Amino acid sequence: MIKGELLDGKYKILKVLGTGGMSRVYLGENVKLGTLWAIKEIDKFSNSKADLLVEPNILKKLNHRALPRIFDIIEDEKNIYIVEDYIEGIPLDKKLLRWGRLPEKTVVMWAQQICDVLIYLHTLKPNPIIYRDMKPSNIILTGQGQIKLIDFGISREYKGESTNDTTYIGTRGYAAPEQYGRAQTDVRTDIYSLGVTLYHLLTGKSPKEPPFEIRPIREFDKNLSVGIEYIIIKCTKSDPNQRYQSVNELLEDIINLDNLAESHGRRGIIQKLKLAVIIFLLSLFIYITYAGFLEIGKFFKP
Repeated sequence: MIKGELLDGKYKILKVLGTGGMSRVYLGENVKLGTLWAIKEIDKFSNSKADLLVEPNILKKLNHRALPRIFDIIEDEKNIYIVEDYIEGIPLDKKLLRWGRLPEKTVVMWAQQICDVLIYLHTLKPNPIIYRDMKPSNIILTGQGQIKLIDFGISREYKGESTNDTTYIGTRGYAAPEQYGRAQTDVRTDIYSLGVTLYHLLTGKSPKEPPFEIRPIREFDKNLSVGIEYIIIKCTKSDPNQRYQSVNELLEDIINLDNLAESHGRRGIIQKLKLAVIIFLLSLFIYITYAGFLEIGKFFKP
């Protein structure tokens, strides 16, 4: 669509807000009411394996302050148009471009808001919603400092009887390993992607750029806390069983970040002490064994 074009006789296209693999998002104005809307145009003939109606089918079930509401679905021969709340603000990837990386205190505050919306999605009845596309560009910061989550194009309902997903999709670098394997994505998949997102926000290092791996964040900045480093490492374990098993568990650690850092520091000291004791005992054993052989050797001297 072009600027000034009228969609369905009621939405005037004002500008392009963004583009993706199989869609484009426009800012549209309802000409009768004067209200602004985000209009997502999805190509029916794209090569994507994703269900083109997954986003409206999911959004119509949701009611959360951090999520857009769906108001209309329009269809023509080539495209599907989803009319949603227009969320005015700045995507976090644009914040990264401007600032390079963001302060820990601010990122932790955002993380708590993101956890709140993920808890809502993951506890939805009868089937939890797995978001599957957490990344800075899908997180909008409003002028009031509130976080909004957008783009449910590859989300899915979690069904316990399934053994694997029907399609393997996600944003490379942010997507969990199971999104490209034979396992079913679940709440731990979103935990992984959130961990990568926090890593990117705090370090300014995109997972799609060298070194192409999640490194301990204090390697880049010693001023970052031990606690947040521990959280990101645990979130981004390759094995889902080694990650946080629920967002509630993750949120508890985020809220108690200072205590977590202190506890983790004590654990590190204890582990070092244990290692030192093991090395000492091993050295003592070697020394005693060697001394024993020397004593035995004295009896066999001519």
